[in-house]
Amino acid sequence: MKSQMIKTRNLPDWTHQPHMIHVKPVAFLTLVGLAGIALFVSGTAWVGIGLILSITSVFALLMMPDRILIQFTPEYMVLYNHRDKETCTVIYWEDLVNWQYEFHPSYDTLTCFLVDGSVQHIDLYAKRPAAKYLNQYAPGKEIKNVRMKENA
Repeated sequence: MKSQMIKTRNLPDWTHQPHMIHVKPVAFLTLVGLAGIALFVSGTAWVGIGLILSITSVFALLMMPDRILIQFTPEYMVLYNHRDKETCTVIYWEDLVNWQYEFHPSYDTLTCFLVDGSVQHIDLYAKRPAAKYLNQYAPGKEIKNVRMKENA
């Protein structure tokens, strides 16, 4: 099995730019900011809401921290699911048996089952981007309709 936990500086060289999933939804925040600007310049009763939307989205885009959660390449995926920011897990597609997306009230979890029986978890906030690349690179390996609630 080639999949392993490594230091980020030891990642294999990219054959081409990987697809990435970030914590911060940049496209959505940009869209909200543009909608806020449009409301602000409209001159209607929605000017206040437009100003609030614009300020909030600009604040989130400029001041809130961002980091990469997952990177996808045609050969493997990289999970940044460790407390140590310099450590990551590389999972090659041939080592992935199944994956499932678990829905929780405060965050969701992507669970990857590997051929050696180990399991990797990473917290995500939306299924669509992860499922798109997982179905592209590892088709037919999804375990569907898993809805779980925390026991707290």
